[in-house]
This record gives sequence, structure tokens and C-alpha cells, in this order.
Amino acid sequence: MPRMACTILTLNIFHDLPMYRHLRRRCELIAKSIAAHRPAVAALQEVVRSTGSGDIGAAIRDRVNHLCEGELYRLDYAIADGAGDGEFSFDEGVALLSRLEVDGPAESLKYRAQVEMATEVAGHRYRLPDDRVAIRRRFRLESGTELDFYVSHLTDRPESIDGLAVRTMQARELAGWAAGSGTETTAILAGDFNDVPDSVTITTLKRAGFIDLYEAFGSGRGYTNDRDDIDLNAQIATHNQRIDYLMLRPASGYAPEVTKVRLFADRPHRESDGTWLWRSDHIGVIATLWL
Repeated sequence: MPRMACTILTLNIFHDLPMYRHLRRRCELIAKSIAAHRPAVAALQEVVRSTGSGDIGAAIRDRVNHLCEGELYRLDYAIADGAGDGEFSFDEGVALLSRLEVDGPAESLKYRAQVEMATEVAGHRYRLPDDRVAIRRRFRLESGTELDFYVSHLTDRPESIDGLAVRTMQARELAGWAAGSGTETTAILAGDFNDVPDSVTITTLKRAGFIDLYEAFGSGRGYTNDRDDIDLNAQIATHNQRIDYLMLRPASGYAPEVTKVRLFADRPHRESDGTWLWRSDHIGVIATLWL
């Protein structure tokens, strides 16, 4: 069968818990940007559900479907961590927004390697949520191609276990899990991996057979984040590191054509009152493949 164009993207939403600065408005803008491109799959990180924010993943899905004039997209969500009870409870994780034919249920992986964070209040020790996960969904394209799509958000913390960075250990687990797709299935890794292209983390994924699509086919530096944090209301970008990725491992003997790889949501939005608003503290990555 002839190949089909397949646009994919990744974006860390930046829930900004517990402040949720401009979150509802930013999610409206994110949904509008997604709908404008109508991707086959959108990988989302820092997807939060709480009393203060509502169900952000569902809100983006519903808004995208409204803008696309039909119920096109489904949402798969994997909880990474959470805390609290009742009106103060929340959970956050990663999600896949997709409109392709699925082949089986979505699956999730909770990493064995996690950063243990805690604080003490009045002599009592309380765990702070920071666990990380990955989610996987298999799709069957109209061309007959099987596609395994993974999304994850690796830890941004510097802690190590027995001398090895937890983030690198998570990358190893992710690569090992992705090996389960087999050599006959095309696989894509997407997400905020919290490390730069020449790091051990990214090298681990490349050694597992994954191609960094922006490095191979993009142009410019492709910065997606400011290591010192951006001002969400800034007019000028201050991004200075590339830590968000779309990575491809083709099936054995199969060479997908990559026609476009560029940044997504890489400009602030001019609001009606003349102020500026970034959709997130991250810039996303978007690519079009022929599969």
C-alpha cells in the first residue's frame, strides 16, 4: 500500500502546580495550535488533574475536537504521581492525543529508578511527588504500517544511585521497554527528556537505535527550554537548551521519509490587551513522516 503522511508532535504543557499561572488560557492556545496542525499523534507531558486546574488533558482533547468539528481524538493518560486528599488532591503524568486506528490497549511503565524527595514539617517527614512514567500505544496505519508510540518525561533532578544518574537509568529502562516493540515495528519516542543532545541520557537512546529527528532533519539550534526559566509574559524568547525530542527507530529494512522537522509553539501569543503569553515554558517539536 502507498505510504501516508503522519504528523507527530510533542509538548510539555507546564502545569505550574500549585500556581497554575494562566493555565486554562495557555491550554486554550495549545489546543488551537494542535488543531491547526491536526497531528496523527500529540505527546503531552505535565498533564495535571486537580480541583484547581480541572482535568487538563480532557480539556485539551475536547477543545481540539471542537475546533476540528468532530470527535477525532482520543486521550490516553498515565499517572506518574500525585498527592493530597479531597479538594487538595492532584495527579499528573503523560498523555497521548491520537486519531489513528489503535491495535490493543495503551500500556504504561513506572520506572524502577526514581528520585526520592521529601520534606519535614513539625518533625514529620512527608514524601514529595516526583515519580516518572512512560506510556505506549500501538497504532495501525492505513498503509498497513505498525507504529509503536512512546511518550515520557524523565526526571530533571541531578540525583544518582550508585554513581549513575537517575535520569540515565530511566532512559535505559525506556530503551529496554521500547526493545519490546521488536525489529519489525517502527517506534517513536517523544517527550521532555531533560537532557541535552550530547548527554549520556540521549546517547543511551541513540545506542538503542533511535534517531534524534531534529538533529538529523531540523535546522538551527532548536532550543526548547530556558534553563533559568522563561517569563511566560515575555515578548522575546530566552530559550537556551534543547531537551525535548522526537526520536525514530525504523522497522528493519524500512526507511520512512522525513519531510519536515521544526519547532512547535515557538512564538508567544499576543493577547487582546496587548500583552504576550507563551503557551508553555517549553517549546515543542513537530515532524511530518511518510510511513
